[in-house]
Amino acid sequence: MAAIACDHPEALAYARQLRDAVARFIREAAQGALPLLSPPPQPAGTARGAGHMHLHAEVFLQMAGQTRFTFPHGQLTLTPGQVLVVPPKLLHDEWVSGHEAQAFCNLVISADSQRMSCHLAHEVRPGVPASLYLETCQHPDAMRIEGWLRDAATPPPDDTAGLWPVQQRALLLSALTGVARLLDTPQKTVSAEPPVLSKLRMLIQNRMGETDLTVAALAHDLGCTADYLSHLYSSLTGEHLWQVILQQRLARAARLLTEGDAAIKEVAWCSGFASASYFIRCFKQRFGVTPKAYRQQAAGRTVLP
Repeated sequence: MAAIACDHPEALAYARQLRDAVARFIREAAQGALPLLSPPPQPAGTARGAGHMHLHAEVFLQMAGQTRFTFPHGQLTLTPGQVLVVPPKLLHDEWVSGHEAQAFCNLVISADSQRMSCHLAHEVRPGVPASLYLETCQHPDAMRIEGWLRDAATPPPDDTAGLWPVQQRALLLSALTGVARLLDTPQKTVSAEPPVLSKLRMLIQNRMGETDLTVAALAHDLGCTADYLSHLYSSLTGEHLWQVILQQRLARAARLLTEGDAAIKEVAWCSGFASASYFIRCFKQRFGVTPKAYRQQAAGRTVLP
């Protein structure tokens, strides 16, 4: 079911704006007129730097203003009407800008095996984007959208026929039409979750790989105190915020260990741990084995004593 942040008139206007934007980009993709960009080529391996990464692909649809993306090996600027698909696990940072006649606004879509997420972003302070309005939908079709976006972010190694742009646009069109269907599913519930909690979840996902991510830093970004944020989260969920962040970091690490061959210290860094030794200690406490043994078990190899 789709979850709408709230039902006051402003939120309903944002919901309409979000759907109109998806419909417009679908029309342009269907007509073959959608300017679709890809990040500069990135060497294999994990690169460190400013920004964040996700375990699934993201698509950025620029509605107004500009977004300048910085990658470990290059930059690009997204202008109104253009679309960028960011591959999974690619580190990136964003700087946004607008002007008096046209403030910055974009639409960001992602999906995993269970949930599709769309949010409108605005410029919360100079250069810094933040979620303005968020909708999520838990549905089996989210897995299909995840696959289309992942494939749209992964060009073939050899495209001598020059067909990749057509294929990429078709994959994105499939993903966007899937998103439009989920947004308009007839069963809807109004979320009882305060908007600050929805923004918190997004902040955690965006900053998961940052070693300086703390409850205090999250509270600063949300304009409240750390004590207030911790109490609010505990009262609404029955969980401790810092423990939840740690568990999500470990879950990310477990997935990275099974989906690639990055060194343990790189997995630790990508998951937000400041040191490999602390990561190994936390991981063993959570899963009962070291990260190395976990990777070997996942690959079906015998773990030697």
